[in-house]
Amino acid sequence: MTRQSRLPGEIANLLPTLDVRTVFGTVNGDCAGLAAELAQHQTDLIIARHEAGAAAMAAVHARISGQLAVLLLDRTYGFAAAAPGLAVTRHDHAPILVLGPHDQTDGMPLLGTCDTLVQNLQDLRQANAVVVQAARTARDHQRPVLLRIASQEAAPCSAPGGERAPAPAPVADPAVVGELAGLLAQAQRPVFIVGRGAARAAEALERLAERTGALLATSVATYGLFTTSPWNIGISGALATPDMAAILAEADLVVAWGCSLDPWTTRRGTLFPAQAHVAQIDIDPAALGLHHRIDLGVAGDAARTAEALQQALPQTRTGYRTEPVRERIATRSRWKDVGYQPALAAGRIDPRTLSLLLDTILPAERTLTVELGTTMGPAISQLRVPDADGFCLIPTPGLGLAGAVGAALARCDRLAIAVLDIDSTLMAAAELETAARHRVPLLIVVHDDSAGVEPGAPGTHATDPAVDLALIAAAHGCPSAVIRRPADLTVVSEWLAGPHDYPLLLHAQVTRNDWWFEDVTTLSTGAWHRG
Repeated sequence: MTRQSRLPGEIANLLPTLDVRTVFGTVNGDCAGLAAELAQHQTDLIIARHEAGAAAMAAVHARISGQLAVLLLDRTYGFAAAAPGLAVTRHDHAPILVLGPHDQTDGMPLLGTCDTLVQNLQDLRQANAVVVQAARTARDHQRPVLLRIASQEAAPCSAPGGERAPAPAPVADPAVVGELAGLLAQAQRPVFIVGRGAARAAEALERLAERTGALLATSVATYGLFTTSPWNIGISGALATPDMAAILAEADLVVAWGCSLDPWTTRRGTLFPAQAHVAQIDIDPAALGLHHRIDLGVAGDAARTAEALQQALPQTRTGYRTEPVRERIATRSRWKDVGYQPALAAGRIDPRTLSLLLDTILPAERTLTVELGTTMGPAISQLRVPDADGFCLIPTPGLGLAGAVGAALARCDRLAIAVLDIDSTLMAAAELETAARHRVPLLIVVHDDSAGVEPGAPGTHATDPAVDLALIAAAHGCPSAVIRRPADLTVVSEWLAGPHDYPLLLHAQVTRNDWWFEDVTTLSTGAWHRG
């Protein structure tokens, strides 16, 4: 792969047969020529400003669309630069085919952190078989595969340690499944908590929950997974409403499916009663009991385990699914039902109020992207999503904007929304130009609580209050508006009324997120307080 030919024709011609519709890359080499070549195969080329941004776009696009995404790296240090974006796949389990030159070695030590496999293409005459195999591996195991392409003049290359093949999904030990079946048969108030690792087993888990009388909860990463179920109590842990936290605190059996039970999900181990049995199912044995005490660990595939339990439990039980509980869920499971006392300050809007107003203005068919951090609370507590594909949690600071671009391109039938803090937006400012250049319909909501305070003050972001985000956005071709009060949101209604085939940035001057900030910080101290 040279500066003149970023993608060999033998591979470009294969992409349509692999059902690849989008290729992500960066501004290097002959972009115009490559775009024209791919267009002949009804394949779009999305050029980002940084490899990490391109990788995050590819990861979110693959996860939400369910299609294989291709990431093109044409510089020797490209993999190292893309690694932070590829790390998103560790949470999203996204199939990505990463194409890089034969000398793509600088990032090799990062393979494990990115959950990336390596294959080599030594001879372009073997492109068909090798590329098809690499694509199948990425799809089957929902992870990135780096295909290193040797030039015709290059000596044969090999990945450090040789090519690695992933182990097949493990089948749980029948004896251990029998133990879990016994716990479910005895439980009066069972709850299932489903994490990203079991999201694809949602249908099987919902059937099993109906059989066992279990209530359904999710981790933050799988927000929206059981939206249509009347037995969905929402997110477990930090974002559970008081009533739903109380329901979890009354459970006698908690079963975590593909969920790490980390401090966010368990309120640092204080959410479940001490007498409750806790079981955990995970495809990775090393994850069992890593963050929270468990009484039973099941190493195996979530869907297969659920099906085995379905056969072992022939009788349907009422369990936790009583009419009073259903009524409680219907009326007290959302923060909108609970209410709050808005934080008031001149020229500023409470971020919860902002999210609540946007929830009423924006179409129900939407995709919400947030980064792990303080903006999660106001966004998730008030902005609804239609299903699990309507939500994406980005674990890496500065990549939320790029991820939202990938989400918008993956589901053109849904409005994409990114909720970011001011620091993250400035870190990713270059990708504003990417969104504007590709005319991505994306609403970017930036929470800025920094005005009038010293940079770095507790509970605030470190940004200099003098930063002119509107000027920065305009320089990148992205229109913007400052939001200080509810009336300012008319700009969103006007944008929606038009074609809105371009990004719009809202620079929201918000009050401090004290209620959420206190919750986040206490996770690291062992205390818990709901403000």
